[in-house]
Amino acid sequence: MSEILNTKKRDYQYNGPVESSDYNARIEENYKDLVYLYNKSGIVDNKLSQAFERVLKDHVSITAALQDLEDRIAALESSINMISIHSFSQLDYASFPGTSFAITTTELLSFDPIYNIITLPKITSSSFSKLKFTSANAGQVIPDFFKAKIDNSFSGVDSSGAIVDTTPIYNAILDAPDRVWKRNIVSSSVSAAGAQMMMYVKIPTETAGSSKTNLIKLNPYPTFGSDILSIEYTTKVDPTLANSDGWYPLNKNGYYDGQTDAIGKVAPGGWSTISQDAIRNAGPVAFVFAELDITAIRVKFVQRNYFTESGKYVYTYGLSDLDIRYDKYLPSGKTILKFTPANGAIINEVTNVSPRMYNVPESLISTAFSYRIIYNDGVAYSLSNPGASNSIWIEVTLNMLDDKTPPVLNDLIIEYV
Repeated sequence: MSEILNTKKRDYQYNGPVESSDYNARIEENYKDLVYLYNKSGIVDNKLSQAFERVLKDHVSITAALQDLEDRIAALESSINMISIHSFSQLDYASFPGTSFAITTTELLSFDPIYNIITLPKITSSSFSKLKFTSANAGQVIPDFFKAKIDNSFSGVDSSGAIVDTTPIYNAILDAPDRVWKRNIVSSSVSAAGAQMMMYVKIPTETAGSSKTNLIKLNPYPTFGSDILSIEYTTKVDPTLANSDGWYPLNKNGYYDGQTDAIGKVAPGGWSTISQDAIRNAGPVAFVFAELDITAIRVKFVQRNYFTESGKYVYTYGLSDLDIRYDKYLPSGKTILKFTPANGAIINEVTNVSPRMYNVPESLISTAFSYRIIYNDGVAYSLSNPGASNSIWIEVTLNMLDDKTPPVLNDLIIEYV
């Protein structure tokens, strides 16, 4: 901190300054330091206030989501002789070094712990973000060519003339924990339509030189507190970020249309029934797809929930993270997952292994996915069933599809007797 202080150390013995100019200089230096410290204190106080607001709103939303998850887990655990991926601590490839099942680092499937996706091994050196840029001197920066806008011409409280307290949209692409894009709509009444908006973001080609994209990540704010109704893209050169750009659902093939277990795993807005695939109270979501020439995306958000403050109703929504990427993957990869039945149950025989892969059509799952069951007889790992096991391991192999879709393993259902 000494390098930013103005007050200079003076070696006076017994007496203070002997000249008025020296005394005045010292007072001026003290004054500058006090102003700096006061301003710094204000900045820190503001950051603490923003952090507290974020934690509070995230906490309320996560608490509600946690109760829902507890109810769902209780229902799943009541199912007889069925196990699934309930925790990614089940990734257990590290238990097999020196065996015939050992997996090298180059062939290991990649795992994103925030967005909970398992997919092909990523080639980091050939992968990059279309929105997040860093400078050797300044760290992460907002490029001059970043363009985004909000359309709030929908029903609800977020409309023309509404009281809006917002941070910049570009906060969503900054990785700093004290940066979040939040849009507070202050209303004197409750609306059945809630707050609704469409966010447009242009994908710059100024640095990448290519519009190829195959991954979109969204982390709504508050976490598990707002809805995502649709995600769409355009391929128009130099888009104007308007309806006229010509938009397509990210899930343009309508994968898993009408299947409720696919909600949140397929990009919303692609099913035949409008809003049936909307992600209610969305948490972090990531969508991996075949390479597309995307020049812009738009995402529709709805906030049905509100906080009450000073007699007003505050609808808060936005993003704590947004990334649009091109990731390069190897054509194939493996990992190993451990499955242990609840309450000490025994697995005598596995009767079915069923993957959940929502970015792959059902007709191609056998192409994208294969597996082997690994047992431990107390001495060694093998493919031979010893007849009774406390735990089993599933070696999963994923393969790139012909259209360059990197398959994503969302879950793995094990049925046994």
